[in-house]
Amino acid sequence: MQGNFRVAFFIWPIMLGSVIFFSLSCTKNSSTLIVQKPYFDLTGFFDDQISQLYKDSSIIIKTANINGNTDQHEMPWTDWRKEFALFYASDINKGSFIGKYTVDTTTIDSLEKRITYKAIDKDLRTSLMEVNLSAHDNSIKLLHIINKSDHFLSSNMEELYYEPLKSYIVKSTQQMKLFGNDSYLIKGDIVNKHQQYF
Repeated sequence: MQGNFRVAFFIWPIMLGSVIFFSLSCTKNSSTLIVQKPYFDLTGFFDDQISQLYKDSSIIIKTANINGNTDQHEMPWTDWRKEFALFYASDINKGSFIGKYTVDTTTIDSLEKRITYKAIDKDLRTSLMEVNLSAHDNSIKLLHIINKSDHFLSSNMEELYYEPLKSYIVKSTQQMKLFGNDSYLIKGDIVNKHQQYF
């Protein structure tokens, strides 16, 4: 009887420690799981897109129109993070932006719906973000972003479009009080790089 008591005396603290450890682990994992960003996770979305684009060995055929002059070229290798830099810069998931965007969901048709994030504060650079989703599986069909900035001598507007794994468009207009206007449009078509064999 005394031997059983001694065994229980040594085992009980180990069991208690195990229960506390697993309880803390579960609590930590639960809190990790419930953390969500307040708005569309633009950064996470493009991180996933870039991983897929590198995996598929995709590159860009880029068409640029700058003040009416058009040029097209195929890029032999694409730095995707640099290519999507303007999209990354449009991320609205910042602590200071919480509560500064309205969120509205509308049905476009039986196949598609749209989530719209609209800035309440007109001084915010990203004034509008629209995410078109498939009504069937919530996959993203199209992103549309408008960025605006005003300075003493100029004002800028960027309009960005992205069709996942297919193409992107960047439209930019700069209005300058002393030197007139500048505009450019860049369209990137995403294609698979053809393998070359020796």
